[in-house]
Amino acid sequence: MWKSKSDHAGNAQQDRDIIPPDIEDPPPQRQAHFNAATPSANFPQQLPPRPEPSRRQGLCPDARFCWPFSWDSWTLNTNGDTPLLLRRLCMWITLGVRVFNYVLAFIFQLFGFHIASMIVGIILGVLSFFFIAYCLSGIGNVQGSRRVLGISANRWHYDVFLLGSALIHIMLIPILFKYRSQVAYDVTWYGMWILIFGTWWTTTWVPEQTSYV
Repeated sequence: MWKSKSDHAGNAQQDRDIIPPDIEDPPPQRQAHFNAATPSANFPQQLPPRPEPSRRQGLCPDARFCWPFSWDSWTLNTNGDTPLLLRRLCMWITLGVRVFNYVLAFIFQLFGFHIASMIVGIILGVLSFFFIAYCLSGIGNVQGSRRVLGISANRWHYDVFLLGSALIHIMLIPILFKYRSQVAYDVTWYGMWILIFGTWWTTTWVPEQTSYV
């Protein structure tokens, strides 16, 4: 609705009445258009199969272990890597001599009818086996260098330790059977136990940063 009004000069002007919003014509309704989704030609029709969980993940999916143990650290299939093969041979020699000692002690206690000592020896032998195996695998897999007693210990130093450990454990056999020195055997045996643990402990330290200056 439009009305005309005159200004002071007598000119007619058109003016629009103020119409309340409740009686104003409503805006036209918008019609929504829905397009059916069509599958893309690039989208694969068949998805690849999901990887199946391992046996341990399937049985105990939320299990957490303090000392994870992997047989990959002990395999002799090194794909032609000679230093890695020699490193793992030294690990096997060290662990094998210690297992031989556990079996020998078990036989002596069995024939001596020391039942209590045999049970305690079996428990300690199993715990010591996994402990030494875990420490040796950590030493064998260490990367980088660590500052130990002012010396930057790298992969070469840890390999020398594994070689020395294997040779010392081989020497334990004639010490026990030929020289029959139980004191020397025990000192060497427990001394190597401490050295293996101490060397593994250094592998848990933060590696040194490589400097290019």
